[in-house]
Amino acid sequence: MSFHRFNMTLSGSCATFASLVIVGLLSMHATHLSKPNEQIKIMKIGLLIPFYSILSLLSICFPKGAVDITPWLDLVQSVALGSFFLLMCEFVSENPSQRDLFFAALVVRDKKSPSGKGGGLAWYRSRWIMIFQQLVSTLNLVKDVSLAAAMVSVLKFYFGLRKHLTQHKPLAKLLAFKLVVITTFVLTIVFWILKDAKVLNGNSTLTYADLNIGLPNMIICVLMVPPCIFFHYVNSLGPYIISRNAIPADETGARRLQRYQGGFLGGRAWIRALNPWETIKAIMFALTMAADSYQERSANQNNVLPAAGYMVRGGRR
Repeated sequence: MSFHRFNMTLSGSCATFASLVIVGLLSMHATHLSKPNEQIKIMKIGLLIPFYSILSLLSICFPKGAVDITPWLDLVQSVALGSFFLLMCEFVSENPSQRDLFFAALVVRDKKSPSGKGGGLAWYRSRWIMIFQQLVSTLNLVKDVSLAAAMVSVLKFYFGLRKHLTQHKPLAKLLAFKLVVITTFVLTIVFWILKDAKVLNGNSTLTYADLNIGLPNMIICVLMVPPCIFFHYVNSLGPYIISRNAIPADETGARRLQRYQGGFLGGRAWIRALNPWETIKAIMFALTMAADSYQERSANQNNVLPAAGYMVRGGRR
């Protein structure tokens, strides 16, 4: 058996298992959609594993097309990272219109400040910009630096809010997601170094495509299996099951039966999970905040410099 055939068999088995496990869990969330704003984001994060597995498998099966498939891996990873950030925002403040008020009252660590503390609103907006800027990065060097900056921003955001996220298993959720992102990120760097050192050359047993395309994608497919199982634990369906005994009474004392909002067989939930509009809006918001921040800094510099010049001229006189 050639390495290529062995690779397709092993990677195909792992990709199929990981995809079925995740799609099964997400289907249960889709048919039991009681908190759409949270569960839709969980579905978007979970789709990282089957998408990553399937795209990696396609790169193995069609090595000549790998150069066109790889950018889609980066896109899927960026969308999942952004969705994880939005999920944490949802946990700390369910109402987006009240979110600014929550962060305005939040005090965070700021090494640049003399007091060592800073305003939560500016911190929150800077994290948002750093996380969603990676979706508009294109060049390889910019892409790697951008991804690293986004990952650091997610970690800082988590550690800044961990006391507000305790009941949502934040550390486990972060670990389940980071297992995929960090592993693939490290793997990319390792193979980049090996290629640069010209270690991955073909021989009589392994071709150049086997070593440079097949091998790294096989490792990705195999490594998708543990996270898909762990994802079941940290994003279980339990908290979203509607219990008849837990239905709150309205002002008249009557109890109204809550309903799942996923539609027939969860179709409406799947449409929302696959709809990119939420991510597009988040990118637009990040660009708007970045532009506003730049204008504010420019305005402050323009206000300070003339005054300073006037004082110097006055001193000379």
